[in-house]
Amino acid sequence: MNYFQVLSIIFGLILILTRPAIQFFPKQWNTFELNTAYTEKQPRWVWYIGLFGLGLVAFTWYKHFTADIPYSIVITLFVTLTLVKMSQVLFNYKQFRAFVVRVLEKDRKTLALINLFALILGIASLLIGFLLY
Repeated sequence: MNYFQVLSIIFGLILILTRPAIQFFPKQWNTFELNTAYTEKQPRWVWYIGLFGLGLVAFTWYKHFTADIPYSIVITLFVTLTLVKMSQVLFNYKQFRAFVVRVLEKDRKTLALINLFALILGIASLLIGFLLY
């Protein structure tokens, strides 16, 4: 198993396995998101995860350029897209949290669309991991 295969399978599983918790246990998920993960004051863990994420993106690009794995650009770009959310959580925390509150408490339709999109990305990531690599 190569690095890109492992990465795509891990991302796929995370995207797929978190969706049922979000949809079927909304009160518990909301409590976790708003009281633990994204508290009123930006938690310190956000910066640690941000640094880890940045390192993961950098290492993935390094592997893309140094490993001779066909189609490694697919997962490399997918991982790089996580920088969009990470930058919002790190540098626009109040606006990001306001969005999370709105989606979790008032706009469940948007949450359902986000979950559907994440589920499709998760399935695609798993298929890429098992069939492409």
